[in-house]
Amino acid sequence: MNSNRWIIGVIVVLSMALLIGRHFDARFAGGDGYRPRSVITIVSQTAPSTDLGCESVDVSRQNVLSCSSMMKVAFGSSTIWMDDGTSLVVINDREGKEELALYGGRIVVKGSVIIDVRDLHFTTAGTMTLVNYGWLYRVDVLAMESTVSVVNPPPAKGESEGVEECEAGSSMSFNTLPPYENPKPIEFNTESESVKAFYKWAR
Repeated sequence: MNSNRWIIGVIVVLSMALLIGRHFDARFAGGDGYRPRSVITIVSQTAPSTDLGCESVDVSRQNVLSCSSMMKVAFGSSTIWMDDGTSLVVINDREGKEELALYGGRIVVKGSVIIDVRDLHFTTAGTMTLVNYGWLYRVDVLAMESTVSVVNPPPAKGESEGVEECEAGSSMSFNTLPPYENPKPIEFNTESESVKAFYKWAR
């Protein structure tokens, strides 16, 4: 009887150790080793926000909302410029694995941070711009300097996820809800009257 309790106790302790190890990405739990946390910080903004819902940008919880002004933030080794009306939420804050969700709006990203729009994941070694048209269930991407890699969900059960490459200087549009149709090449105009001020500022 006592031996059974001892065995159960060992199993419980080992299970807890593995759970904690997975949380901190420990090697003994199959992770890459502990990584310190990166904090998202506001570098600058074009004007202080006067909107009631946006006076407190919750950097402590690593959620950032830009309302009546454009905002520049740093996250790990990456820099992100946010147009007004843009919302970002931190998904992974471990150093070298930084990941953000773009809930809506327009951004320019310089660096290796992963940007999620629903189940799509965008990365680049250079600079890219993304626009999440939430009401259209569509995201547009322009590879500004380097190739953008896009991991998208499998089109059907049992199929593997797909990886698309958006070459430097080209732009594509993706559906963000199933059924995931093939991405379409598009014209991405950074000089139109409605956005040129943002792209002039986001340098």
